[in-house]
Amino acid sequence: MATERLDVPGTKGPPPDVGSTVPVPALVAGVVAIVLILGGLAFWWSSRGSDARRPLILATGPEEGAYHALGGALARLIKEEGLAPSVTVRATEGSRENMALLARGEVDLAILQSDTKGEDSARLITALFDEALHVLIAAELADQVSQIGDLAGRRVALGAAASGTRQVAELILDHFGVQPSEDLALDPAEAVARLETGEIDAVFALTALPSPAVATVASRKRVRFLSLGNAQERGSEADALALVYPRLHATTIPRGTYGAVPREPVRTVGVKAQLVGHGTLDEELVLEITAALFALRGRLNDTPHELSFGDLLSESYTPGKAGLAYHPGAVAYYERFQPSFIVEYAEPMSLGLTLLVGFWSAALAIRGWVRRARKNRIDAYYVEVVRDAPDLSRASREELLERRDRLVKIRERAFTDLVAERLEADESFVIFQNHADGELASIQRRLAGMREPS
Repeated sequence: MATERLDVPGTKGPPPDVGSTVPVPALVAGVVAIVLILGGLAFWWSSRGSDARRPLILATGPEEGAYHALGGALARLIKEEGLAPSVTVRATEGSRENMALLARGEVDLAILQSDTKGEDSARLITALFDEALHVLIAAELADQVSQIGDLAGRRVALGAAASGTRQVAELILDHFGVQPSEDLALDPAEAVARLETGEIDAVFALTALPSPAVATVASRKRVRFLSLGNAQERGSEADALALVYPRLHATTIPRGTYGAVPREPVRTVGVKAQLVGHGTLDEELVLEITAALFALRGRLNDTPHELSFGDLLSESYTPGKAGLAYHPGAVAYYERFQPSFIVEYAEPMSLGLTLLVGFWSAALAIRGWVRRARKNRIDAYYVEVVRDAPDLSRASREELLERRDRLVKIRERAFTDLVAERLEADESFVIFQNHADGELASIQRRLAGMREPS
């Protein structure tokens, strides 16, 4: 039915098209809001992408060392795959310096030893290759220096000041209580050169097997290898070090690794070279770098170094044993084939859901039983009220008084059960109450119409 439009005299009614079109200001405001939202999203996405694809700095080691050679190959790989516009390879003294640079935010990536004391900002990406500690002594001292304790009072090169070699060398000498007469902070090349000329007595060099620097000096037969215990027996000094310092592992330099030397297996300790990133590095970027490392590992062999780094690289994910927490981007790569939470725990979740449904059904059944019990209880009261109800029109005064007292007691019992939650205040209770109240009212009216006995 059509409604009439009422016009109040002296006022104007709304235009006929009010409510049928969108006001122009509201339309403009909506368009502006949409543009601002889309623009904000585009800016956020572009800034995110630009941060992920910014130039990177990679800390390595001495220019003649394995870390620096590998760092160059890794930098080329990252740039060629378009993961960063450029990667600056920064030569350093070694692992200690690299970790410090990472902690200060001066570099984004670093290659360092697994035993390096970690910083909160450092996150592990992958292990790269194993390194073994070479303890070299001058050939003429072979009869005088046969064990690590014999280096006491000797001139020893423990590695550059901020190198990983030095941190392992100092740890070993301190563990066995060995005090050299002179501690020389030299890079590996200079240390080996001075060992050949007899200016120093021993050199510590932590490097991958085989080491080109060690191979060169070994070929001239001017050095000997010092073993940390007998390689053929368990319980050597190397085993003790690995037991006390879990980030080190006992290892062996095999006989003939460097041509004719060593003549017998050399027992020593080792670490792993690792690629570490700053914790703030974009997660997607680290995921792509990790994936490129393993998918294109052959490109890491293209270095001036004699080691084939790509062949040494193996995919290993050991969060329980690593000294550093893994970067979330690396974790995403290593766990790429793992089932989702729902898939992995489908059976326990299904069992739990079945049990939950079972408990819920049981609860509903119990609740229904309780409700039926309560309804049956109020029905019993109702039956008690209507049972043997006298004909009030013919009942005597004594019968009416007796009936009234009985109804009052029934009601009292019902209310007691209601308070004790043995009854529900539902429709059945209301019917019972109305019926009892109605009958009591009728009794009172009958009693009022009767004359009391004199």
